[in-house]
Amino acid sequence: MENKVIKNSVLIVDDDNLNIVALTHILGPDYKVYSASNGPDGIKIANEHLPDVVLLDIVMPGMDGHAVLAELKKSPKTQQIPVIFVTAIDCEHEEEKALTFGASDYITKPFVSAIVKLRVQNQMKIINQMHLIIEKEIAEKSSHAKFEFLSNMSHDMLTPMNAIVGLTQILKLTHTEGQTREYLDDIDNASKELLGFLNKLLNITED
Repeated sequence: MENKVIKNSVLIVDDDNLNIVALTHILGPDYKVYSASNGPDGIKIANEHLPDVVLLDIVMPGMDGHAVLAELKKSPKTQQIPVIFVTAIDCEHEEEKALTFGASDYITKPFVSAIVKLRVQNQMKIINQMHLIIEKEIAEKSSHAKFEFLSNMSHDMLTPMNAIVGLTQILKLTHTEGQTREYLDDIDNASKELLGFLNKLLNITED
């Protein structure tokens, strides 16, 4: 059975359905696309599906793009999602304002398909690199925790194991034959074998 490839996802928030259709056509083959025609719905979908990137129009009735961006950045659940403004406002001041408020990028309409793809790809690369770094850190912390546990467990077990070995040796001095002696020999051999294993484990965790 082939493994399904999990696509990165994009949320498009725009009150113009033609823009949603056009952007979906551009990004649909490469990404899972969600869409909303107003700010409140966009925020709701962002919280439900946690898209990797949001494409957000600025000028929308009711709740504009700046207000949507502010809500997304306010919530711990969505604040790390990169937001790219896609707007007809081609103005340096507006672009500077958007970036200052937390937008990750700025695309002006009419948009060029290749530019949209590249801007989204750039954000996806950053996201995927961050995921790899986080996964590596988690794996390293997990590995360290396992070694810490094994080391502590080995140290804790050494004292009773040494006691078992020592007491077995003392008992063997008074039981030199018979079935009891055989039992003591079995305990002695097994405890020494376990003690050797614990020492090897300690050497590994302390290297």
